[in-house]
Amino acid sequence: MTPLGLVLSSLIVAVVVFFLLNLRTLLNRQPGRLPPGPKPWPLIGNLPHLGSVPHHSIAAMARTYGPLMHLRLGSVHVVVAASSSVAAQFLKTHDANFSSRPPNSGAKHIAYNYQDLVFAPYGPRWRMLRKICSLHLFSAKALDDFRHVRQEEVAVLTRALVRSGASPVNLGQLLNVCTTNAIGRVMVGKRVFGDGTGGGDPKADEFKEMVVELMVLSGVFNIGDFVPSLEWLDLQGIAAKMKKLHGRFDCWLSTILEEHKMDGADGSGSQKHTDLLSTLVALKETTDGEGGKLTDTEIKALLLGEVIERAWNPPSRLTGNLKYKRGSSRGTERVLARACFRFQFLFPQRKHKSLCNRMQRAQN
Repeated sequence: MTPLGLVLSSLIVAVVVFFLLNLRTLLNRQPGRLPPGPKPWPLIGNLPHLGSVPHHSIAAMARTYGPLMHLRLGSVHVVVAASSSVAAQFLKTHDANFSSRPPNSGAKHIAYNYQDLVFAPYGPRWRMLRKICSLHLFSAKALDDFRHVRQEEVAVLTRALVRSGASPVNLGQLLNVCTTNAIGRVMVGKRVFGDGTGGGDPKADEFKEMVVELMVLSGVFNIGDFVPSLEWLDLQGIAAKMKKLHGRFDCWLSTILEEHKMDGADGSGSQKHTDLLSTLVALKETTDGEGGKLTDTEIKALLLGEVIERAWNPPSRLTGNLKYKRGSSRGTERVLARACFRFQFLFPQRKHKSLCNRMQRAQN
């Protein structure tokens, strides 16, 4: 083939690929007006306008185009609400129309194809999951029923601080372990981050690795999320990694689910305290008001979303990068005060005072 023919062939292929990538946009083009916004680039849209600090760039664009903007990120159209009054229109006035979240590879490959409480589309199934969580996890009765879990986990944390002696410890990390283990016991009846003492636990270490890997994958820019026509190619290999990670999470959850099914099948009824998973298993044969039933996949998706969310959001907002060291500096009193505040959240009854007193005596 001559050089001219090669150039013409490449040009034709480029034009065909461009129209194929924008076929959905061309077919779905609406005559209605869109909010103002910067002019998008071919193929990549307004992605270059976001820069390295997207929230700063969006704030700067809002001063030019107003509090309601239109951006095209790749081939995905986005409407940005850049003021509290405009955001209230989406979140309060017309919230039912914007309750569902946009599709993304993480929810598809990790969250059981949008079947968890976070990414499930708004509808009867989502309302059923929300009702279950509101009644059996977040209600005042549920908090009171699981008070013993918070008490035991705070006691473990206190013993770990006392055993540290004069050695510095990462208070934020210990509080993260405490809160995650507490929610893990409430959800699935077992600690997911070990016993909080720093001892070796292969299963706990494996779960931590999976959570860290999920955080890394979720923060990676995925071309398929912004150019859906290229999703099937998986150019960066992100979808393959997510599928592999999902298999590990599914194996972990399936094992716990089968254990609970076996415990419930013996009919002994000797458990004084039950976790959320036991309740979900018992509710499998119960239909909701619209005739739906819980499935094993929905149960695992709900548990995965709740446990990962708690493990993903450590209490560093309260502790920052504080480190606790006995007799080290005058700032220790502030550290203890903030730790006691966290204890009051985890341990809302009267015994938090004795725990804080023990910490003060240990520090002295």
